[in-house]
Amino acid sequence: MSPKKMSALVLLILCLAPLHGQEEPDAATLFAQGRSALFQGKYQEAIEALEKAVALDPEASNSTYRVHLARAQLALGQTEEPEALLAAVIALFPEHVEAGQLLAGIYADQGRFSKVIAVLEPLLAFRHDYQTNHMLAEASYNQEKFDDARGYYLEAIRLHPGHPGDHAQLGNLYLSQGRFARAVGAYKQALQLGLQSPLLHYKLASAYFNLRNYFGKVRVVEVPSGEPETINGDWYLIERVPGKRDGFLAAGRSTAIFQAALAVDMGIEASPAIDLLIANIYLNARRHAQAYERYQALRASIPEADLALYHYYVAQSALGVGRYDEFVEALQEAGRLDPDAYGASLVEAYVVVAGRYEQAGDSTQRIRFLERAVQESPETASLHLRLASAYEQDKQYAQAITQWGMVLALEPDHPRRTELLQLIDRTREWAAATPD
Repeated sequence: MSPKKMSALVLLILCLAPLHGQEEPDAATLFAQGRSALFQGKYQEAIEALEKAVALDPEASNSTYRVHLARAQLALGQTEEPEALLAAVIALFPEHVEAGQLLAGIYADQGRFSKVIAVLEPLLAFRHDYQTNHMLAEASYNQEKFDDARGYYLEAIRLHPGHPGDHAQLGNLYLSQGRFARAVGAYKQALQLGLQSPLLHYKLASAYFNLRNYFGKVRVVEVPSGEPETINGDWYLIERVPGKRDGFLAAGRSTAIFQAALAVDMGIEASPAIDLLIANIYLNARRHAQAYERYQALRASIPEADLALYHYYVAQSALGVGRYDEFVEALQEAGRLDPDAYGASLVEAYVVVAGRYEQAGDSTQRIRFLERAVQESPETASLHLRLASAYEQDKQYAQAITQWGMVLALEPDHPRRTELLQLIDRTREWAAATPD
């Protein structure tokens, strides 16, 4: 071989020799590659590089490798491996807030809220940040630890007051605890921060309803081409004002009816709950005719579990519009469906209707309903006393005497015993002196 060819061969060998002896990248280099791929959204590539970096660090001395690997795995929807990685990091580095938050996020997605709390609460000693308080608030709320949840939400809001979702959730918490004025304040803050949803307005309507702010201070407004029971600008148009072509009685924004109607206009999912709320608003505002019509339209959509309460509401609206037989029938049905809650209401219903007929001067119907009350509760002395008075006023003296006798038989030491005995004697004399 010529010296020239020999030199060329030696040069080629020298150039190729480093390739055969090239060292594998170290853990730091692999981490840098994996981190770069992660932030470019190349998750599988990131996982491959980071797994190698972790393998070169068998004693887990570098938590950053494992946290980034867990992030890449989570981005591809994996949970089992990142959960184990993050739990190992927390075991070695209890102060590692980022690992704890990622692990808590896995548990939260799985609905394991007690584990979320167990992971995050110790981390507050190392970093009192918004994310930890927010996640603890959500987990505590789902665990129905409402006092804890309220504290975490308030702290999260203090740290990041511009997050509307926290204000809305705080409102939900207040609503569930019956703190309705505070619920209103929280919901309104969420709205001011830009959160808009039909459900939020429905919840705000519920809070106003429980504060008995049904229609608020009703105003008369002029709305050309307006329609009753619709929203127009800042007003809910309740009904037309007689004699005014475009005049309406109207309720403003800070009322249950406006917020409920707005929820409907925004497309809240149709359900008996929102329809019942609007009907109940009318009922409690003593607009019985509108309430009665709404309840009638709802009958087919009421779930079986809510039927007893529904019939109770129907009864109240029927009473308001003077449909007394329907009032009693609806209460009877409510009592049949839920005797514990509404069984005792029937006797009271008979007495109420009898009172209405007494006011109307209809003694026949008054007696009829008092007789039904006595039949329903024959051992109640006060009912016999009421019936006796009705008989006496209708000049049915013999029946009145019988009922007074029933009172004394049931309660021999009745506070009015002497008076009743005198009434019996005197009425017998009147009955004897009165020609048939």
